[in-house]
Amino acid sequence: MKKTLYTIFLVALAAAMTGCNAFDKKGKKGKTATPEQTIVSEGGKEYVELTAVPLPCPKESLYDAWKQIGSVELQRKRSLDYKTHTPALFISTDLDGDGNPEVLLRGESPYAAIFSFAEDSLRLITFVDHTEMGLAIAQNGTIIRNGIGANNSSVSEFIKLENSKVSASGAARETFVVKDGVMVSGGTKYLLQNDSTMVEVSKDEFRKVAPQQDGTYLEEIDGWEDFRKP
Repeated sequence: MKKTLYTIFLVALAAAMTGCNAFDKKGKKGKTATPEQTIVSEGGKEYVELTAVPLPCPKESLYDAWKQIGSVELQRKRSLDYKTHTPALFISTDLDGDGNPEVLLRGESPYAAIFSFAEDSLRLITFVDHTEMGLAIAQNGTIIRNGIGANNSSVSEFIKLENSKVSASGAARETFVVKDGVMVSGGTKYLLQNDSTMVEVSKDEFRKVAPQQDGTYLEEIDGWEDFRKP
């Protein structure tokens, strides 16, 4: 069972998408379907194992929600167009342990998205918007997104969920400059969510909120099911 480490950067998106039916009233309210995450140790490293729960709504609703992920800044050639791609794999799990499922969806690489399901509706939590980006899950269920940013920068972001909504998010953005013909770090900015905006904070303030461990890339998590099967 091959696993890899990853860190991820995120922009917390909360677009509510209705149209799903409740999957199981007892399972949702009584939390009988809430899984426990297990930790697997391989080669001295620890990785996340996700426990599957029943899919919370019809696949047609998830398909429609996926297709509603708009292309981000169409003038940027790097942006991905979800309308022209179809989800192929899914995992239904409970990342924050609140009894409401999250659904991880993957299409042709690098297309991927994560939705939460609560109050009979889907909510888009995050997605991949360019080819140099990846998504991962940390041991405590935190979502991590990372990749190459604009203007010679790298970004590592995190999203924490609580009650199926984003409770905290932030980003570490490192810029790079050419000095004497060599690419070197130009410094790192640390940002945390403050209401609807990101504000710059100190490294220590950031570390108090940000996850302190790596995660597992979606591609390296076991247990994906075929979204195209009935």
